[in-house]
Amino acid sequence: MDAVGKIVALLSDESPRKRIAAAVVLGELGVKSPAVISALSAAARDEMPPIAEPAVEALGKLGAKAALPALLEALERKELARAASAAIAALGEDALPALRDRIAAASPEVRALVSGLLPAMRGSFAMVLEGLRGQPWEAVSKLALSVRQSARGAPAGERQAMAKQAAAFLRKIRDDDSAMRGAIKILGYLELPQTAAPLLPYLSSKHPPAMRVEAVTALRFALSSKPAAKPLRALLKLLEDADALVARAARDTLTVVPGVPPQELATLAASGAGELALWAIERLRALGASRELARLALGGDRSRADAAVRALAALPDTGPMLAAALAEAKSEPAAHALAEALERVKLSEKEIARLRSAGAAMLRKNLAVARRQLEPLRRAHPQEWAEVLRKASAGSKDAARAEAILEWLARSPWATPQDRYAHASLLLRRSALDAHPRARQADPALIELEKLAADGFALAQTLMRDKSLGDEARHHAGFHLVEHQAPEVRAAGVSVLEELASRGRGKVARAARNKLALLRA
Repeated sequence: MDAVGKIVALLSDESPRKRIAAAVVLGELGVKSPAVISALSAAARDEMPPIAEPAVEALGKLGAKAALPALLEALERKELARAASAAIAALGEDALPALRDRIAAASPEVRALVSGLLPAMRGSFAMVLEGLRGQPWEAVSKLALSVRQSARGAPAGERQAMAKQAAAFLRKIRDDDSAMRGAIKILGYLELPQTAAPLLPYLSSKHPPAMRVEAVTALRFALSSKPAAKPLRALLKLLEDADALVARAARDTLTVVPGVPPQELATLAASGAGELALWAIERLRALGASRELARLALGGDRSRADAAVRALAALPDTGPMLAAALAEAKSEPAAHALAEALERVKLSEKEIARLRSAGAAMLRKNLAVARRQLEPLRRAHPQEWAEVLRKASAGSKDAARAEAILEWLARSPWATPQDRYAHASLLLRRSALDAHPRARQADPALIELEKLAADGFALAQTLMRDKSLGDEARHHAGFHLVEHQAPEVRAAGVSVLEELASRGRGKVARAARNKLALLRA
């Protein structure tokens, strides 16, 4: 008996260690004699996995076609499946006829196992496609993934041939949704632009949602380099599909596929549903579409305007564009979002001047928008900002608007005492002049006049010279001020009442004299 024969004999030894060692050595020696293959095949059928596995691995190294029956049996054993898969794949094209026969007569479970081997074997793609039939979706999906792994390293010509086979297979089958989905998935994994055409029909709503989602996802791979206009339009249409899963898949695909026109995204951002609009705005940001974002920032919808402004602000050197958009703003949501974004931007004097002009004009139309447009001016040149408000208030024919502007100015740190008085005077002209103590304590005009008197403002003289006020309003102010605890405030009230008391025998003069008499009693 020669040395190889002695090693073969050890495969039947009582010692498991010797049997394992013999299998390993025979695999390394590379001898493919019938006796070696027969003995290793018998060892591969051993009930003990630790003995059967090295025999399976040895048969894989030897690459003998005669070992295929034993390897197929090992494939059905869970603990040997991985080693058997590698061994069968090593047989290459020689094993395909036997595998084809095995698939035809096998159970679905075995078919799935055998089909999973095929993608790694050259010339087996037709069998891979046939292996999709009658399988549960999990098995089909795994098989498609294994095709992807093998197709990645294949040359373009080979992948093109595979695409033709997959498209023909897809046209043939009509009653097996899982197989159709698997073929669609494989078409995408081939990553060829020409696979878009056979995939497009499966976007139709006549197909089940799961199949449509698979087609949309496959297009993500097919269109990854140079997308054509037709599939892009089809995907854009699906963004508002009635089926939420299909719409979401289209959105995910268009997130990674290049070539979507900014104009299409801007239309979606302006008219689409909330979540879709926000997605479109984010895509515009990724494309650097500043003009489209600036137009969206001027919209009346608060959430969209905010999103567009945030996206625009994230782009480099968009300060001038934000300022120009704010100058053109007509709605408060847009103006608010734009002004907030500009808080972190240093504007040129030219841009500030443009916003000043826009804000001054807007004070006659919309105070909320004007407030936002003038905010950069207030930060850069507060005194100029105050002067804009003074002029607007003085020139307004709308008393309510003038009051609002004056109040805005009066409550700012840049208001002069005269600004504060002008506001108080306007409030006094609109006051009900209710003399009840509680009413007077809550009267905003009197509250402001108290503060002015306390600050040393020449209140009595100003009140008496104010031609916009009548004597009844002056008396109302003086009557209240003389009851104040602060001496300077009380003194202003006394001066007003004394001046009124000196004006003859009228009702107001008599009331002033009476109040003064009570004070001196």
